[in-house]
Amino acid sequence: MDEDILTEEELKRAVQKIFRLSQTDPEFRALCLGNPNEAIQRITGKAVAPGVKIQFLDSAADKAKDPGGAAK
Repeated sequence: MDEDILTEEELKRAVQKIFRLSQTDPEFRALCLGNPNEAIQRITGKAVAPGVKIQFLDSAADKAKDPGGAAK
């Protein structure tokens, strides 16, 4: 296995760090939403495997659009 490629276990651990950092750093949050692979590489130092698509969703933005939750 390529040591520069993120494993599934490493990704699971990284998501916890990414979640915490995105709660306090608006620039990092924007990076997560705009370029999730780069955000992961910034935290882990490793690349996401080719062909793997990562997407982070911003639930705070969804709540701002529908604060009462009527769309659910």
